[in-house]
Amino acid sequence: MVAVLTLVALAGVSVTLGALIVLHVAPSGLAPLRDPVSAYGISRHSALYRVQTLGTAVAAAALAIAFAATDLPATLPAIVALIVLAVARAVISWAPMDAPGTARTSTGRLHDVLAFGAFAAASVGGFMTAIAFGATSGLSAAAAASSALGWLMTAASVLTIVSAATPALRGVFGLAERLIYVGMIAWLALTAVVLLGW
Repeated sequence: MVAVLTLVALAGVSVTLGALIVLHVAPSGLAPLRDPVSAYGISRHSALYRVQTLGTAVAAAALAIAFAATDLPATLPAIVALIVLAVARAVISWAPMDAPGTARTSTGRLHDVLAFGAFAAASVGGFMTAIAFGATSGLSAAAAASSALGWLMTAASVLTIVSAATPALRGVFGLAERLIYVGMIAWLALTAVVLLGW
């Protein structure tokens, strides 16, 4: 069962990564250094944006169930983080961001909450997975890698918040957010590979 779930997770990661690559090479008029990934969700590429959010949700949900099916110690915090990530990513494309320069809406505010929740869950999840792996013989390297990805996502999240609040840094908001995506995708893939071999 764990092997099947991890393969589902890897498929979800692959779908997410593939959709993100297509979004970034497709003509959209968006600037990856400046514009958030969520801007694709209010563009003509919104369906593909939804595909990548659902891919992440499937991967996170499958890994949460896979963790629960193992005998690894200290997995509950990682499972909770994965569930929060799965729910946030599953819902977010139905609550699109507000278009730049328009009035704030309740939908846009919900989008911000979901984005914050997803990124926080992924960052915390990196550390919680590291704890579970670190408590298991033979997984010290995986624990170190998971912790490093947790730090990457945390630092990128801080940079995202700072760049959103600082006019001089708004030009790198998109880059900061994409670093969170890199860490999140790598963490989900790493977790799936480790559990696949468990």
